[in-house]
Amino acid sequence: MPSSRLFHAVMLMFWVGFLVLMALVFVYVPRGGTSLGGLVLFAHSGLTGSTSLAMMTMGIDQASQIAFYGFLAAANLAAAGLLLFAMLFFVFGELDEQHEARPMAEGAAAISAIAAFLVVCVSLAGGQAGSLLFLSLVVSTGLMLSVRTLVPMVRQPEPDAIEAAELDELVNRHAASHAAFSARLASISRKGPSS
Repeated sequence: MPSSRLFHAVMLMFWVGFLVLMALVFVYVPRGGTSLGGLVLFAHSGLTGSTSLAMMTMGIDQASQIAFYGFLAAANLAAAGLLLFAMLFFVFGELDEQHEARPMAEGAAAISAIAAFLVVCVSLAGGQAGSLLFLSLVVSTGLMLSVRTLVPMVRQPEPDAIEAAELDELVNRHAASHAAFSARLASISRKGPSS
């Protein structure tokens, strides 16, 4: 595997992991965390506390807050899935698959940008800018910058091949023009002189 593909694989897997962790934050932090194998995970409400306070300030009830966090979690999981497929297509795929990887990564960045925009709107409208706002902007910006580097390694055609193709096209156009002229001339000569 070329080093640039390995670099892109590591970079995209980092963002996939980050998006999955963000989705888990949106799911478990508002509920007070979860327990896994004796460990208490996502129990501290410092990450979503300011956003929840902003929603309470705006008059959004508890059920709507949970739905909002659920939507953000789903958006982050969708972005992580698209990014994972983009990574697989780009790293392990042939040239055609590599071309399809960039639109998928752009879709993941767009979904992440929508989620970040919603967090920004709620945080600023409620007058509380906290760590969730910062993390959402970091993820969205990082994904957009990562997508810009995801350019398929396409081989440019050789200059001789380009010149040969242009010459063939010129010869074909000239032959078609000459055939049309000859057909017109034959049609006129068949009619003969008009009396």
